Amino acid sequence: MKAKQISLTMPESMYEASQEYYKELGYRNLQEFILELVRQKVIIENLERYKKIEERMKSGKGVKKFSQKEAVKYIKGL
Repeated sequence: MKAKQISLTMPESMYEASQEYYKELGYRNLQEFILELVRQKVIIENLERYKKIEERMKSGKGVKKFSQKEAVKYIKGL
């Protein structure tokens, strides 16, 4: 997997709190901790979004009627 380097600026108080928190949770460093937070955020939000789409599709409200193949294509395109 190709990695990209970013620069992150945060308030000093948040940085200090993050330093304490990641150590308490057993992360090796702040970068590892932040990467895990981003992973969780992306996974949880995508899961919630897909659940909402599924609920709308089941109810048939505000959605187009798709075949199974069309539905898969639609969801992959989100």
